[in-house]
Amino acid sequence: MARPARGAGSGATPPEPRADATPRRPDAVPAPAGRPTLRQLQVFVHAYRLGSLTQAARAVHVTQSAASVALQHLEESLGILLFDRDGRALSPTPQAREVFEMAQRVLHGMDHLVHNARGLAARHQGTLRFAVTAAIAATIAPMVLKRFRGLYPGIRPIMHDVGPEQLVAPVLERQVEFSIGTPDAGTSAVQLTPLLRDRLAVICPADNPLAARERLTWRDLDGVPIITVRPANGIRSVVDKAMAQAGLALEPSWEVSYLATALALTARGLGVSVLPRYLIAAAPYPELRTRVLHEPEVLRTLYLISSKEYSLSPAAQALVDMFTETLHSAAAP
Repeated sequence: MARPARGAGSGATPPEPRADATPRRPDAVPAPAGRPTLRQLQVFVHAYRLGSLTQAARAVHVTQSAASVALQHLEESLGILLFDRDGRALSPTPQAREVFEMAQRVLHGMDHLVHNARGLAARHQGTLRFAVTAAIAATIAPMVLKRFRGLYPGIRPIMHDVGPEQLVAPVLERQVEFSIGTPDAGTSAVQLTPLLRDRLAVICPADNPLAARERLTWRDLDGVPIITVRPANGIRSVVDKAMAQAGLALEPSWEVSYLATALALTARGLGVSVLPRYLIAAAPYPELRTRVLHEPEVLRTLYLISSKEYSLSPAAQALVDMFTETLHSAAAP
């Protein structure tokens, strides 16, 4: 049987359009089932930034034809046109800007996920060396290390308890990954990151009359036996200056080298200490109390001391985070 001829003379009537049909916008493309892939988003982001499919393909290490297909599939998945093509040049459409910002967030989120996942794997085993002042070693560190070993039993932490003057050199010489404390002198050779700003306070036994006072000033220490560190310690210069501002001359009853020693003497009732308040919260002396000193109120900053040349390992960062959390808890009123 002969097939009817097509054309104007065939007498065929073209089909009428459906009533629910919507004319396609010139910037619309079919949207098949499926979601964009990370590779498609990478090609798009580079093409948007560079304005060239060739350079985008080179940036993601694929051929130009593969990059072109990836971009086409992304447009189909999203149902919008992202670029106007003019030869080899790509001109982003108005919709592309919004898609670009969202694609960046997705890719950054994926990078963050990969970084953290690798960090978790790196925390499972190894040796971690760090330094802290003797006072932190005797008070805060035991709580932190107990928790750390429980979470990361495969990692062996090695702690160096040192004086303030020995916090920086081990970091520079890479003997430790980081130190925590207040250096006795400023230095630009390392990275100093504040972990805690605490106030100097009187530390005394609960039965001492000063413990019953709601507010203490430096002048209230006149005639009180004071236990303090030797002049070589950074805290001593701060205490001397505050006493001078209050019109008093510091004449300590006891001078010691380490804050932990001052706490032990205070617990035995040999005098009162003037130290950062956070120390007492973790000290093994439940009978001691703290009262912040006013007029003047003296702040003392505790720092993370790390290298400017290399980042902390995931294990070291996990330990630093635990120290920070514990310190803030100890310094809370």
